[in-house]
Amino acid sequence: MNINEIVKGAVLKDMVVLEIKEALPPSKKLNSSLHDYWIDLIHTTIGQAALGQKLPKFEKAFVLIEIFTPKYTDNTQLWDTSNRSINLVINNLKGIFFKDDNFEHMAFGVVGSWGEGGKTVIQIMPFERFAELINN
Repeated sequence: MNINEIVKGAVLKDMVVLEIKEALPPSKKLNSSLHDYWIDLIHTTIGQAALGQKLPKFEKAFVLIEIFTPKYTDNTQLWDTSNRSINLVINNLKGIFFKDDNFEHMAFGVVGSWGEGGKTVIQIMPFERFAELINN
């Protein structure tokens, strides 16, 4: 399958949505070839979002990473959201959507869900949008 067939990126108002039709792998399975493959997926998706428009850069961003795992496929136990390759995602958004990945420039959340197939959806938005939700 062509890499462009499994990724989709878009800018929606002041939010960027990156969708990859594969579940973000666990950190312990991230060998060098899988690491490089996921960097290609992330940057190809960012490239699709950038087509014909300027990508937003946030002074402070909130990144939501939602990982869908197919039910009944090698899921003998629920996986830990903190054991996914979150740093791989954050480090490849840094410098593009926000200056640095310290607490002054970004925050993030991770959600795991059952799905029909594996998929990772990354939403990057102004931190203020998230702050409004948690303050209400």
